[in-house]
Amino acid sequence: MVDDAPPDSDRRRGLRHLACFPAFLERGGDDSKTIAMIGDLAVGGARLLLRKPDLNVADSVRLELHVALDDDAPPRIAVGQVLRIEALPDDRASLWTHEVGIEFHQKIELSADEIEALERRQEPFGKRRTNPPPR
Repeated sequence: MVDDAPPDSDRRRGLRHLACFPAFLERGGDDSKTIAMIGDLAVGGARLLLRKPDLNVADSVRLELHVALDDDAPPRIAVGQVLRIEALPDDRASLWTHEVGIEFHQKIELSADEIEALERRQEPFGKRRTNPPPR
């Protein structure tokens, strides 16, 4: 039997799926959008990769998550708050310099088909599957 629960020491609060897709981030009260890369995604939050983020822990943010199966579909919108901001070590930093953990105020819906499609889209890039898709 596979245990889908993260270990107690893991910061994550739910099952995450690898996802290297674009996102746009807006800070509360600011209309400008910052491009980000979704590093991984769960129904309750996301790990974003950003370049020199102008954010603080506990900031409210609005995200446009471009994870739809159909490329012409509108982005998923999620509102949440910044839980952590960490500089990437030199050996991992490139265009993206920081990881930012976001907790959503409301869970987003991800169907089994969407999760499977996200993971299939990663396979050509050498990304490992984090968990078997739900049956």
